[in-house]
Amino acid sequence: MTPEDREFGQGLKLTAIAVISAVLTATLVIGAGQALLRGFEPIIRLEATVVSHAPAE
Repeated sequence: MTPEDREFGQGLKLTAIAVISAVLTATLVIGAGQALLRGFEPIIRLEATVVSHAPAE
């Protein structure tokens, strides 16, 4: 095995570690965000009211 082959193998290994780390980090961040958002009520609750204007008789 030549030094270039070893470097290529190490590069592939580091790339795989980086991809796995990124996926795990994204999964944890998304999961934590969903857990936090589920626990809170909205600060402003908008309510729509429909008022019909009947003609004056």
